[in-house]
Amino acid sequence: MAIIGKIRERSGLLVGIVGGALVLFILDALLNQSGGSRREDVLGEVGGDEISVVEFERRVDDEVESYRNDFNQPVTAQLTEQVRNSVWSEMVKSIAMLGQVKDAGFTLNKDEYDDIRFGENILPEFRSQFQGPDGQPDKKQLQDYFSRVQLNAPVYHEIQSRRIQENRLYAKYTTLVKKSVFVNSAQARDEFNGKNTRATFNFVARRYDSEADSLYAVSDQDLRRYYDQHKNDPKHKQKASRAFDYVLFPVVASESDRASFQQELAKLRTDFETATNDSTFVVANADSRSYSKVPYADGTADKLNDSLITHAAVGAVVGPYAEGELWKLVKVKELVDIPEVRVRHILVSIKDPQGADLSEADQKVKKTRADSILTALRKDKKKFDDLNAKYTEDPGGKTNGGDYGFFDKDKQFVQEFKDAGFNNPVGWTGVVKTQFGYHVMEVMEKRTRSERRIITVDRTSKPSPATFKEVYKKANEFSLRNKTAEDVKKAAEEQGLQVTSVDDFRVDARFVQGLQQPNSTITWVNRAEVGAVSEPQDAGDNYVVIVLKKVKAEGAPELEDVREAFTKEVVKEKKADAYITKIQGKTDLTALATELGGSVQNAPDMLYNAFSIPGGYGEFEVVGKIFALNNGQTSVPLKGENAVYVVNMVTRTDADPKADVAGEKASLLSRVQSRAENGVFTALRDAAGVVDNRYLYY
Repeated sequence: MAIIGKIRERSGLLVGIVGGALVLFILDALLNQSGGSRREDVLGEVGGDEISVVEFERRVDDEVESYRNDFNQPVTAQLTEQVRNSVWSEMVKSIAMLGQVKDAGFTLNKDEYDDIRFGENILPEFRSQFQGPDGQPDKKQLQDYFSRVQLNAPVYHEIQSRRIQENRLYAKYTTLVKKSVFVNSAQARDEFNGKNTRATFNFVARRYDSEADSLYAVSDQDLRRYYDQHKNDPKHKQKASRAFDYVLFPVVASESDRASFQQELAKLRTDFETATNDSTFVVANADSRSYSKVPYADGTADKLNDSLITHAAVGAVVGPYAEGELWKLVKVKELVDIPEVRVRHILVSIKDPQGADLSEADQKVKKTRADSILTALRKDKKKFDDLNAKYTEDPGGKTNGGDYGFFDKDKQFVQEFKDAGFNNPVGWTGVVKTQFGYHVMEVMEKRTRSERRIITVDRTSKPSPATFKEVYKKANEFSLRNKTAEDVKKAAEEQGLQVTSVDDFRVDARFVQGLQQPNSTITWVNRAEVGAVSEPQDAGDNYVVIVLKKVKAEGAPELEDVREAFTKEVVKEKKADAYITKIQGKTDLTALATELGGSVQNAPDMLYNAFSIPGGYGEFEVVGKIFALNNGQTSVPLKGENAVYVVNMVTRTDADPKADVAGEKASLLSRVQSRAENGVFTALRDAAGVVDNRYLYY
């Protein structure tokens, strides 16, 4: 919407045209980096239909140039990445969905296209941006806007037009799907029963975590059996990913670099003292590019410079001095006398526990109480502490005696409270009403504090090109000497370097934990072979050396990838079998609980659709088996995800079979339609299948 606003405000826009030579130059560089095992002009596939690198790059370049030329927006690496992701998503959606839309017979003619832009059914994003005096969309403004876009920004016009038309067609299709789903009476009855069938039961649970896993040995045969049975379970399907380690070589300013920054600031000192416009000088010379007068707190700088600042005359400049990696020149801008007051108070609140105001009648009662406290205080001020401890409803006032110390007029207290302190003499007592209630107050002391306000020119110490070169040399020597993951880890430990492990790094990921600007790292990881050690890769103000440890293909995991998780599952199976054998045939819950060292637990009035047993047991299947019990019946041992259970049904109350479920049917239909509307594209995309090779190019 910001883009719409910018075009609307401008009457003349520059048009960015990306030459074909630029596209060919980019593609030549990309394709020359690629291997010969794949089609080098194909970025990806959707349902077997190819996404061309040429077409993808053309659309990305068009949009990037539109940002640059039509909206004067700087094109950063982050923006370019956002555009690539947006264009990719649009192209995937177009291939996966647009054919289905057209096969269903949906079209968009010019009359309808104009209607949703500046007719009777204007799209919401344009309705809110082009309103007339009556609050309704101004059709003339909209027509002028679209005419200006077409004339002055043809590249953006093409992008915008395509999106409007495709989104309109998608909306038609999803509406059709939404209206085609239905809920029958049996589904509504099941939904109603789930919400209204209740049970009260007692149970004994033998949790799997009640014993150490080490008591149950898992053989390779056990693990292989479980792996063969479950490796293709949907919940274990893995995405394509890579695992790698990286060694960090931070580039920090050297002593020589820091000295250079100190010298640069020192040269500004005289000019800073004599500057006629301090705000302009600070903005022009400070890294922060901001001018502000701030009170100086004693002890902020080191001992020497703190003393110089606290004794300096107005207009004097102190420094440069360092605070960590920040160098500062500080100018004393002004000395100001700040009046302060100290009060204490007892709060009689006019709020209920939820924070809402009490009724007028209750507030009158509170006012009477405050007046009574004031009367007692005026008789004997020595009773303040006792009265505060007994009556105040200020949580902080309970611990500080109602005394918040000296404060000035800028303190973030409510205005009535501050006014009472500053506008009354020392010794005054009275009742002041604020939004919080009635404050029984006493003015205790007044004083004037001298405040020294400073302005600062700051510079952050940055590594010089020579320092970057030195660190690169160190990282390069490290990568040349260490050619295996073991060598890299050992050498890093010997040199005190940080090693970070990254597991399950997806090919579409754009973030690496612990790194800023990780693009070169991501590119290398996605193209490397297992065991390779990288040359130094830049990562912001750091270099990294990377070793690729593993490549995981999409689909069923390898045994080693799930060894730890599957071992735990096998142990859980062994525990369940052992517990079931031990408690089989035992129906006296009290005796069973004693034998197991636990207790009989109760689940009162539990709903069938709760799917969770009291005590922190999430058990879908077990709950279903429990509700199949008759009143008074005790179950066989029930194997669950968290424990083995023996349950005694006390009472089960079934839902009324004659109840009207029309409301439930309408509610369920609404939810089903919402899921259908939101899931249409996802379903079509997943059914088509997407091959994304962007990681090989970017």
